[in-house]
Amino acid sequence: MLRRRDVSHPATIHVGQRRAVPQPLHPVVLKPRYGSWGREVYRCDDFSSLAEALARVRTHGWYLRHGAIVQELVTPQGYDLRILVAAGKIVGAVYRVAPEGEWRTNVALGGVRRPVLDPPRAAAALALAAARSIGAALVGVDLLPDGFGGWVVVELNGAVEFTAEYAPWGDVFAETAVALAREVQARRELRSAFASPAAA
Repeated sequence: MLRRRDVSHPATIHVGQRRAVPQPLHPVVLKPRYGSWGREVYRCDDFSSLAEALARVRTHGWYLRHGAIVQELVTPQGYDLRILVAAGKIVGAVYRVAPEGEWRTNVALGGVRRPVLDPPRAAAALALAAARSIGAALVGVDLLPDGFGGWVVVELNGAVEFTAEYAPWGDVFAETAVALAREVQARRELRSAFASPAAA
């Protein structure tokens, strides 16, 4: 979906019990479709390591229910960028810096949040486009630097967790609530405007 909307995104496929696993041409990441905190996320540098990772998760409940995602690895740079989008507006952002010796940036694995006062323009545009592409009212967009001065969207988090660090200049929770409330009101007004007039 993201690529169809011209949103830069690594090659990604869904695998499961009834879906064959193609042999990857590049290193990949195996992860749950609906995961959090970096759990059950494996870096696989070749088909053998991918097969081993799949063997580890094949009997897990989440895999049996939803399968998994195999995504082309974006060469780790030691950090990522999460941008919080509410009702089409960026309300906060943080860099997440991986701990030494770890390629994943999740805070649960020792990553550190660093507030972003002004997200890179290209990353901000990608985050807004990604949110629009799925019609999300509230979403955390995870982006990685591509190593060439650009960014790629790797994940969209509908059940995003965020803290005051996302907007240290204000109240990110209040700003998010206001943005969502305005969106709800705008949709109500739009529906009213297009509603058929009551019969006389």
